[in-house]
Amino acid sequence: MTRRTPPSTQGTGARPRSAIPAKTPRAGLTRRDLLAAAAALAAGCSPRAPLDSGHVGIGGTIVGASHQTGHRLREGGLPEPRTTRDVGVVILGGGMAGLSAAWKLAKSGFDDFALLELEEDAGGNARWGQNEVSAYPWGAHYLPVPPAEAPAVRELLDEMGLVQAYGPDGEPIYDPRHLCHAPQERVFIDGQWREGLSARDLLDPEGTGGVAVLAEFEAQASAYQDYRDAHGRRAFALPVAASTTNAEILALDDMSMREYFDRAGWWSERLRWYVDYCCRDDYGCTLETTSAWAGWHYFCSRPLNGEYLTWPEGNGRIVRHLMDRVGDQVRAGMLVYRLRSTSGDDNGSSAGVEADVLDTATDTPVRYRARRAIYALPRFTAGHVIEGYAPPVPGAFSYCPWMVANLTVDRLPDGAAWDNVLYDSPSLGYVVATHQSLRVTPGPSVLTYYRPLSIPNPEVARTWMLEQRWDDWVSLIFADLAQAHPEIESLVRHVDVMLWGHAMIRPVPGFVWGEARRRAVDPHGAIRFAHSDMSGISLFEEAQYHGVRAAEAVMHDLGHAHSSSL
Repeated sequence: MTRRTPPSTQGTGARPRSAIPAKTPRAGLTRRDLLAAAAALAAGCSPRAPLDSGHVGIGGTIVGASHQTGHRLREGGLPEPRTTRDVGVVILGGGMAGLSAAWKLAKSGFDDFALLELEEDAGGNARWGQNEVSAYPWGAHYLPVPPAEAPAVRELLDEMGLVQAYGPDGEPIYDPRHLCHAPQERVFIDGQWREGLSARDLLDPEGTGGVAVLAEFEAQASAYQDYRDAHGRRAFALPVAASTTNAEILALDDMSMREYFDRAGWWSERLRWYVDYCCRDDYGCTLETTSAWAGWHYFCSRPLNGEYLTWPEGNGRIVRHLMDRVGDQVRAGMLVYRLRSTSGDDNGSSAGVEADVLDTATDTPVRYRARRAIYALPRFTAGHVIEGYAPPVPGAFSYCPWMVANLTVDRLPDGAAWDNVLYDSPSLGYVVATHQSLRVTPGPSVLTYYRPLSIPNPEVARTWMLEQRWDDWVSLIFADLAQAHPEIESLVRHVDVMLWGHAMIRPVPGFVWGEARRRAVDPHGAIRFAHSDMSGISLFEEAQYHGVRAAEAVMHDLGHAHSSSL
């Protein structure tokens, strides 16, 4: 949710400290722990009791993802289609990976494709909404200025008209109207708001002990940032595929970020909270459940002091651009319930596919026949959808559920920045949709509130999440925000809530560089796979990389000439 704020470092040397701290034992998770975690979710993990329900004068509802429709996959029994449509390539899934695959095909002059999306609107977790006050995000709400290792992202941003010029070093110069304006961040801690959100800002009350630990943390981050292997690859890169595969770095994936901290002797409570916050922000995982490789990737994959592109609708602005390019080939309300390869070998040679889908608007089954398919749905669905497909490691892909709410307010809380974080809260705080507005006079706005349900067992969290009513969510939100804004309920006129059952892949220890994730990219007959799941981290750069990669692979299979964007 928040900006990536790498530690302030002055890097020297080209390698990380070679020794991973010595291992210390940790207790296993019991069922009692899981039940206690579910109880904590129900209680809101808040120091205040939830406010009274009722919320007189406040409108709203639970909106969004088609949980019940999607669950029809598990029930089975969907009929054989009687209508057939022929197309060169069928793309299954209209999130950022699917849209990026469509974008690359169209940009390469390959127009014989159809993109099938379950929801009414494409975009995945970059979907957005709009009311009479502002557009607002339902998920991803910013894009860091991309590094050189993400040329396809740079190509897209140039196409969107966001690049004003190129500097003498060839680096793009972005239109400042689309870069995040000040004030960017603040955190509510020790009973007051502090400008900025970084580990150094938080550690002052801990005295010299906390500062010494932070210095060690920053030195390690600097060493990882400066690392280059024999091929010039960085320790942590975007996309993940550009990262080093040297064993000393990949070994970080075998432990949690908490275990790394324990071995290093970094006991600062506030530094641990800050890194835990960052892990929940990008991965939906905690310090205990985030792979140390993924944890360090957060801090070391981008340059220090990087800038951020943001819009009222968040990354919905990117969705809008992609839909302008490929929207005519997008078919919404389509539940894909069966996909089969019709011929060919595992390399996709001389193969075709049949995709059986349910048009949910008419409850009519339709069969798409295509020469190739790009499977851009979350990977956990593949075993339910693809005929004859056996996941390499069943159950390896796990997902964090999220609740996102958009609160329409008559005025902003005092001093609001773009990103507003509450220390020691179960939420990630809120962002202000109208922050980029140049208006001088105050007025109504929309606050987008994010809460990952980050307990160790995501199934428990999902079950609990779907049992909550709109009133329950609004009470939890108000109880959380009232710590910093006692008047919050009086400012709010409308609250819509979206529940994301499988919002993002969880980079738990052993997953990012494990067998399941590595083999997920392998084609299955005439089917190519494209999703950020296949990187192990849920970022736009990863989704776009896999979408473009799959599109280029399909065009290569079909003999369609194209230039690479990767």
